[in-house]
Amino acid sequence: MKEVTMPKLSDTMTEGTVVVWRKSVGDQIARGEVIAEVETDKATMELEAFASGVLLEIRVEAGKNVPVGTVIGMIGKEGEQPEDKKDARAEPASDAEPETRGDAGAEPEAEADAADEDEEEKAADSSDEDGAEKEAGPETAGSAADREVPAAPVVRRRAREFGIDLADVTGSGPDGRILLEDLKPSTAGESKAAKAKGAAREESPAEVPSGKEPPQEAQEQSRMRAAIARTVTDSWQTIPHFSVTAEVRMDAAEQLRQQLKADGTAVSMTALLVKATALGLDGFPRLNASLRGKQEVLHPEINIGIVVRRDEGLLVPVLRGCGGLSLAAVAERAAQLIDRARHGQLSDTELTGGTFAISNLGMFGVHSFVALILPPMAAVLATGAVRDGVIVQDGRPAVARLLLLTLSADHRLVDGVYAAEFLQALKQLLENPAKLAGE
Repeated sequence: MKEVTMPKLSDTMTEGTVVVWRKSVGDQIARGEVIAEVETDKATMELEAFASGVLLEIRVEAGKNVPVGTVIGMIGKEGEQPEDKKDARAEPASDAEPETRGDAGAEPEAEADAADEDEEEKAADSSDEDGAEKEAGPETAGSAADREVPAAPVVRRRAREFGIDLADVTGSGPDGRILLEDLKPSTAGESKAAKAKGAAREESPAEVPSGKEPPQEAQEQSRMRAAIARTVTDSWQTIPHFSVTAEVRMDAAEQLRQQLKADGTAVSMTALLVKATALGLDGFPRLNASLRGKQEVLHPEINIGIVVRRDEGLLVPVLRGCGGLSLAAVAERAAQLIDRARHGQLSDTELTGGTFAISNLGMFGVHSFVALILPPMAAVLATGAVRDGVIVQDGRPAVARLLLLTLSADHRLVDGVYAAEFLQALKQLLENPAKLAGE
């Protein structure tokens, strides 16, 4: 019999919430199959089974927030019984506050709803140190109609943030259960609560006394934004950054992309940069390293993180083993990884283990910027848009396609000359891209 525990899906994760179970008690499960969705401080991710068998028990119901390492389910052979039933509780109960919830699936529906409401109240009173989102005001428990809708407490809280009436939402989960991904605010699907709130805001300016500012609206950061805040603060305060910038001619690289597209292989600019960076890092191992205390760790694999934007913030999914992939393989895997990140479908292995990062803002018309290094990496490459520019060629002005690359590096591991030499190598690869295509 194997325990299913709340995994540590990121370096900063201390607890997680089971958003929804994809499998029910008694279902057959194959190793690697997705059995649940877990909300962390960064995103909602899929939880894969590490063993094959039958889901014998669900110990943590959807909506429950528990520490990393808590047993949330059991997988074993059909008919096998868990040895220690007293461990079926998600958290140890004290003598003063006994835990009354039993095995998953054994509670009547009314008791499950009451447990959900109780969990919402606990979440509303939790501290910032617990990383939970706090709610204030009389709407904490939700409307009576909301409580009748099948949805986890985390979904109910998010619905209130968006001003969505759960009664107006069609759930895509099992038995019509509403998931986080179903809460997409739109003009067409605007709930009555949101409409009423909007109407009140339209009338509010006339009600504000002359000479006084309207009251400011304050709200707690989401768990994801709070995690980002901790990461960037740690990066800025503990890593001595420096940056170098180089200009690259991209005429030949763009011709290569067009040629590959005509041959049926679509290669994005991000994929091209990942491939070139992987080849460049092969000769500059100190940029593919980490500092652990006083030890320098040179990573044998090149695992490049790609910064991806989501509505809640940024994710950095990791493309592993880039050094051994062809350009076509990099393009295919990068596209899949970015799509999974935008839809909140990343696994734990896809968000950890990065050794270098690339952040591309070219699609927003940005020419250049300086990115922050993501601990424990040693460097990050920031790229802007490819644009028309004027250069001097053979003593005469000429128009060329230009790209600015800015490398931020940890001065404890590398110096300016080393970083500049890496950019020179990267520039050479992009301006003469035959090697990128394997020619």
